[in-house]
Amino acid sequence: MFAPIALFLYNRPNHAQKAIEALLKNPEAPKSELYIFCDGAKKNTAVEELENIKETQNFAQSVSGFKKVHLKINTTNLGLKKSIIQGLSEVLQNNSKVIVLEDDIIVAPHFLHFQNEALAKYINDNRVAGVSGYSFPIKETSPFFTRTGSCWGWGTFKRVWDNFKEEQHKLDLSQIDSDELGLFNVCGHVYSDMFEKTKLGKLQSWAVEFYVYYFSKKQYFIMPGANLVNNIGFDGSGTHKINRNFLTDNNPIGFIEKINFPDHVYENKNIRKKIQLLYQKEFARPTLFISLLNKLKSVFLGNEKSAT
Repeated sequence: MFAPIALFLYNRPNHAQKAIEALLKNPEAPKSELYIFCDGAKKNTAVEELENIKETQNFAQSVSGFKKVHLKINTTNLGLKKSIIQGLSEVLQNNSKVIVLEDDIIVAPHFLHFQNEALAKYINDNRVAGVSGYSFPIKETSPFFTRTGSCWGWGTFKRVWDNFKEEQHKLDLSQIDSDELGLFNVCGHVYSDMFEKTKLGKLQSWAVEFYVYYFSKKQYFIMPGANLVNNIGFDGSGTHKINRNFLTDNNPIGFIEKINFPDHVYENKNIRKKIQLLYQKEFARPTLFISLLNKLKSVFLGNEKSAT
């Protein structure tokens, strides 16, 4: 049975169309149920943006090509965090797994194949929190486990999401072993800072909370090795208007000829070293520290203008 797909839209009809077109190039699409969640307009939204929101909703109503399309259009603005939390909770009420996309994620033609294979393989393995379609640009070609996942085209399980929802409001960095805080942050203290700002209400990031949850449980994400997604949200259309990103630069959509899942669930030390070097290369340029912080925020906040 193919995992349902949850797609979150707001005010970017062109992005939404591209995301759907890419999904439909996957042979599994006609066999998969698609849940589309369209967020509503904020108060005092400008006329041009209202038109974009309406156009996005109209496009969502026209989507076909999947086994079944479920559409939910909010009359008010929830923001990305609440949209994700409520939407995934709704899908997982009657499903054991889900694949998650936002409108700025363009997937490879074999993205759904990898997601479904991995979700099926690890559905009962409590060490695995999720499956990433994105892969770090670290010159790996085979799937690998990492403690640092990604929310750019990903999948997870009901067993993980239900527990996260239950513990979400009790999460704290003290739940992470002190000797693993460096591993959690990868480099510096960016993710710790982001989580603390989220707790204070200065940021609205479901993803950094989810990261704290599964990391504290010593769970892993599996990445495909070859990158299977392209994030087109760094074009100035979203909340975080960034022209370049070290996580996406020189990291085009790749291809997995044959999926060879790792024999054991653990993070290879050489893999971790490559990930750390990727981050450290950015941190080594002090004048770009704030830029890096913003880039990492964009990873966890998404690029939707609905993020509040």
